[in-house]
Amino acid sequence: MVPVYCPRTESEAAVVTALMQAYGIVHFMRGGAFSSMYPGPVSNSLNEQMLMVESGQAAMALDLLSAFTDPKA
Repeated sequence: MVPVYCPRTESEAAVVTALMQAYGIVHFMRGGAFSSMYPGPVSNSLNEQMLMVESGQAAMALDLLSAFTDPKA
């Protein structure tokens, strides 16, 4: 598993997770369960989440996430 994206909010994490599920990308949100203990903006190491995907699917995941990562989008 490789890290591909760090969502800024809980709602963004939910959308990103749904997107990965919709396209059948094997993934998990590192820190997802812990962040629910400390809700609010994802801004520090206590509640930071990181989307992890299977290494063979990383390119596809990054392509799907381009709308979140491209500042021009």
